[in-house]
Amino acid sequence: MHFLNRVRPAGIILFGRNLTGLKQTVALIKTIGKTAGAPTIWIDQEGGRVQRLREPLTRYPSPYQLALLARKDPIRAERLLFTAGRLCGEELRALGIGVNCAPVLDIREEGADPVIGERAFGSHFTEVILNATSWLHGFRQTGVMPIGKHFPGHGAAHTDSHLALPVLNKSIKSMEKWELNPFRAMLDYLPGLMTAHLAMARVDNGVPATWSRTLLHKLLRQKWNYPGVIVSDALEMGALQGTMTDRARLAMQAGCDLVLCCTGRMEDNEAAIEGISRASKSMDFREVEASRRRVRHILAPYRLQPDSIRRLLKDPGYRKRRQQVEAVAEEVYSIDPTAPST
Repeated sequence: MHFLNRVRPAGIILFGRNLTGLKQTVALIKTIGKTAGAPTIWIDQEGGRVQRLREPLTRYPSPYQLALLARKDPIRAERLLFTAGRLCGEELRALGIGVNCAPVLDIREEGADPVIGERAFGSHFTEVILNATSWLHGFRQTGVMPIGKHFPGHGAAHTDSHLALPVLNKSIKSMEKWELNPFRAMLDYLPGLMTAHLAMARVDNGVPATWSRTLLHKLLRQKWNYPGVIVSDALEMGALQGTMTDRARLAMQAGCDLVLCCTGRMEDNEAAIEGISRASKSMDFREVEASRRRVRHILAPYRLQPDSIRRLLKDPGYRKRRQQVEAVAEEVYSIDPTAPST
């Protein structure tokens, strides 16, 4: 905890490797909450394959399962999407987790790498907008912060960015007709966006979106007037090259307010902090201060402490909603394609 007291990070993100049960999870979050600055607790709890918290919590259907249901029974699917979002937020809030890296706003594409696949809310941008909005309406009732991802859209990538850099031969104009639509349509619902580690061959000489000032500053901030927090995807992913210091520096200089370093190794954390420091020294002072104010203001309401997860699990209304959602989920959990191997 000495590191947390010294650095005072804006947040701590948890993975399955950190969690061994509800009792340990609550104890860990309480301990983090006692450190200086009381960082927000983050997690990836999308549904389907990507659920860091599993039993005894809700077994969620994947977003695409619900999208398929919506094609057959849109009224039932809308109710279930809302309920799934509400359940997810209720469970996270009871545990003291204030930020969820969801929903996925990528569009499922035939022939693309399966890393997105059923994590998407549809295979057309209108489906994604409709279904993700229904999920968000339920989620936002709970007071937990959503992070839309992966900007500007990872669904068409033929490479898993956890392993290597995907390259799309598209211009911004062509993406505005397809991939960018869910992000543009849902900005008002999203206090945070996560970048994708993919390159658009015709934008910023093909540098990854996480390092693209054209996408993050000129498009998101200036053209779209996006007021929310921009956070990088995990810096250690195989799509990026260079030292952790350079990865963090380039992300901040491009327009990220926060960066994710998820290896769990202290030397990587220190290197990322050094990169943030170098970026701050090289950037316009007004831009750096605006970013800091944005992070403080937006994250402040999401510094939560654990409530009573056991009480929630016994609540009749919660149990009824959970039964409805689990009725359309897969019987067993699938392997999480995004879980760090380190």
